[in-house]
Amino acid sequence: MTTKNLRMTSLFGMLTLLVMLSLAGTQNSFAEENTFKMAENASAEFTFNFRDGVEIHQFPVFKMTSDFVSNDGTTFEVEGIIGKSPYLHKALDEAYKNRMMTSSGSSFEYDYRYFDVDVDLKRDNQTIRTLYYYNCEILDYEAVTLNSNDYESYTSSKTGFAVVDKIEFRCGGLNGETSENTIIQNTDYGETYNFAENVRTFITFEFDGGVEKIEFTGFEINSGFEESDDAVTPSFSVEGVVNYYPLLYNAIDNARKVSGGSYGFNTDFEALVEFSNGEKTLRSLDFRDCRVSGAIINTETDKEEGFTGKSGFALVNEIDFDCAGLKPLNVNYDELYNGAPIWRTTLIENEQLNDSLPMVDDLRVIATFTFSNGVTKLEFPIFKQGNVLSQSNPTFELEGIVGDYPLLYKRVDDNLRLQSVSGVNTFTDLFNVDVDLVNGETIRSFNYAKCRVVDYDVGSDMNKEESYIKKQFALENSFDFECQGYHPNNPFYDVMFKSNIESSSISSNDLRNTDDWEPGFYVP
Repeated sequence: MTTKNLRMTSLFGMLTLLVMLSLAGTQNSFAEENTFKMAENASAEFTFNFRDGVEIHQFPVFKMTSDFVSNDGTTFEVEGIIGKSPYLHKALDEAYKNRMMTSSGSSFEYDYRYFDVDVDLKRDNQTIRTLYYYNCEILDYEAVTLNSNDYESYTSSKTGFAVVDKIEFRCGGLNGETSENTIIQNTDYGETYNFAENVRTFITFEFDGGVEKIEFTGFEINSGFEESDDAVTPSFSVEGVVNYYPLLYNAIDNARKVSGGSYGFNTDFEALVEFSNGEKTLRSLDFRDCRVSGAIINTETDKEEGFTGKSGFALVNEIDFDCAGLKPLNVNYDELYNGAPIWRTTLIENEQLNDSLPMVDDLRVIATFTFSNGVTKLEFPIFKQGNVLSQSNPTFELEGIVGDYPLLYKRVDDNLRLQSVSGVNTFTDLFNVDVDLVNGETIRSFNYAKCRVVDYDVGSDMNKEESYIKKQFALENSFDFECQGYHPNNPFYDVMFKSNIESSSISSNDLRNTDDWEPGFYVP
């Protein structure tokens, strides 16, 4: 063989090898990328490791259907537009073919039954945490069309129909790993989101290894302030777009490791919750000796709207905490005395009204609280009466954006100290409440006497993914009251039939002398 022929043969062999490697790569790996509107550019990328090859997908919907911390089963769901997924669809088809052999939990194995799935949680295309699912199998699946369930999908250009794969997986185990090279440290959303009346939630976690202060868009008190004969475990939940929180993620991983086991111990930490408006702290809750009791990753979505572009998706952390203790901090209570000693001040006043609330017909709810040491007048957009005609004590509820209510918070906190004793007792400082419905003049009013706070809650009012896409949230607090006396007032009726009298409405202060009570007023 001549040198020229040898060179040609070698060149041809190299080209053949490159073509073979290229074809092999095409056969054994496949990637498809979908682009949707994701809140804060947080997304999940899935790497499916089959025996025959690898597929990479970006499903906009990822939901943990079993709790990460409980370590009791490992399942998750994905949802996305049906596309080119040869290996994944092969696994779906094989699961159907062999369903009779595996339906009773049989160990029967076929080529596509088991595979591993790596889920990279990303923020701005940077991996912040990876979930390693291993020995996974298809638990259930369906191809389905998502629509608005009404005429809008047919007629509106802003929506339509989305044909998607909905797949549920069951895996043999799960490990989590937080990226050590991530440089994201965004704990303050700043102007990213709009909060009603600019009231935001910040939580400072004090771990053994350091401190993380995080702003969460979602917060909820699960237990802590309700009246009960039994001891109440303080607990709360948070929600926020997936982000880089290495210390918090370590606490979650540790909680999973010791879950259900008799060995090891769960790391406890402190959590100071602050509700703030600008530089001013309105209310603080100091949760002590806390542990992570639950954690999942979920995608907030609404049927077809995220796929059609009318809305989007929000990949969020949902984390639950149980704590050993709770100490409310009423930081603004002492300021009401203007530096004077509390024992020398007989009466203090506090007023918090809000003319900007969008009330229909400008009908506003004004609640005047008369306490033993002062009076506070507050406005709430939401007022709910209890079952007035029942034979039990009258009840009502007030709800609105977290505000600066130090006198009212004082009664909430005092009741917490008596939590193990339900009902009225000699230590309860009862108060009166006058609820007036006003639109320039009093239309209706209700007088409640000898009341106490029986429950208190703080929670975020959110609308699935819309709050994240539109960047609008509201943090509300609600107060439940139970009273011993109740009297309704009908000012316009009184004017009609009682001449020379502007109104026969009475104040709850008049209810203290039972000899003056009018017909219709009662004490159960």
